[in-house]
Amino acid sequence: MISSVVGAQFGDEGKGRVVDYLSSSQDAVIRYQGGDNAGHTVVNENGKFALHIIPSGIFNQNALNIVSAGCVVNFETMKKELSQIPEKFHSSLLIDSRAHVIFPFHKDLDGAQEKGKSDKDKIGTTKCGIGPCYADKVSRIGLRAGDLLLDEDELYEKIKKLLDRKNVELSTYSLQQYSLEDIMKIALSWKAEFSSKIKDCLPLIKKMVLENKNILLEGQLGVMRDIDWGIYPYCTSSNTTAGAAGSLSGIPLNRIQRIIGVVKAYCSSVGGGPFVTELLDEDGKNLQSIGQEFGATTGRPRRTGWLDGVALNYSAYLNGFTELSITKLDVLDKFKTIKIATAYEVDGKITTELPSTEAQKGAKPVYKEFKGWLCDTSKARKWNDLPVEARNYIKEIEKIVSVPVKSISVGPQRDAIILL
Repeated sequence: MISSVVGAQFGDEGKGRVVDYLSSSQDAVIRYQGGDNAGHTVVNENGKFALHIIPSGIFNQNALNIVSAGCVVNFETMKKELSQIPEKFHSSLLIDSRAHVIFPFHKDLDGAQEKGKSDKDKIGTTKCGIGPCYADKVSRIGLRAGDLLLDEDELYEKIKKLLDRKNVELSTYSLQQYSLEDIMKIALSWKAEFSSKIKDCLPLIKKMVLENKNILLEGQLGVMRDIDWGIYPYCTSSNTTAGAAGSLSGIPLNRIQRIIGVVKAYCSSVGGGPFVTELLDEDGKNLQSIGQEFGATTGRPRRTGWLDGVALNYSAYLNGFTELSITKLDVLDKFKTIKIATAYEVDGKITTELPSTEAQKGAKPVYKEFKGWLCDTSKARKWNDLPVEARNYIKEIEKIVSVPVKSISVGPQRDAIILL
């Protein structure tokens, strides 16, 4: 079976723990988009790991872990992450030769572009170079991982063409320019380190698809940060939806049978843009504190709020979720009252449809309130172990999106999960 794991909110929903849990039964885990600008936290018997570019299935030695053509790769980040993962797991990692490469100048430009924006226009980029690298890809001037395998003269010419343009851009921001020798030295070091892992992965993927192997497609961030369907321009530079998963991983869409929407039991968001259910009161502080809502990449505190049923329903339709995985239910254990936004008020009118980004800025949530359960759910391993109030809350989420909940996590550990 081919399955896709998609973030149903703003990202940081807990996709890494879901992929890690499911990966033990997979023949391949494919990271299909994004770069090292967001982390998936994985906790298992090997320790706790914040993975930014390496697929979260890396701890399954029997599965291929592929960074797909839809990704942009910072090989320095990859090198650092590999150094923290036991070496016995390294051999399963492959990078598709079509994935684009992030260079230091991409990061410099990312930071400068964000710095030049007014406070209200800031996207909240992590300054990892993701946007500028994708811009080069779309402009058809970028370097791909496979280019690192060229002979030195050919690689030199490709880097020279790109660097000539990038140095002009750097000069417009009064940033230090790079010498061709310095970038060549970096590129050759990456070639020496990763050449054995850079391959045209499509033949391998095609073979597994035709043999009906189990393949898990891992997305990064969430639907509300999608370049087309998210809160543009406060979004990432790639498509995060299940529809993109097939195209970016090299798998026909009609082969994807299972689409898992990962939903945090409340909402959180890193970066700028509207966040209709954001809480700036004591409840918001408690969600942040109890949920340890700090970015895995930057350490920045995440904005927090109640579950947004309007955005979740939008996400469920766009992706065609076949099931939901609810994460961090235990974070709500100490709240007397819990809320879900079931509609928005926009310009005095009530709507259950997600409005434009601009309209979201002035939207007010219309809440449905639930009685909290005020007890510890972290030890629950079966549906009936949960208090009735928690079960009612889960049933309401199912009702909002008309999609069944198939798993509920009540802690970061691999076994802290209820399967339905």
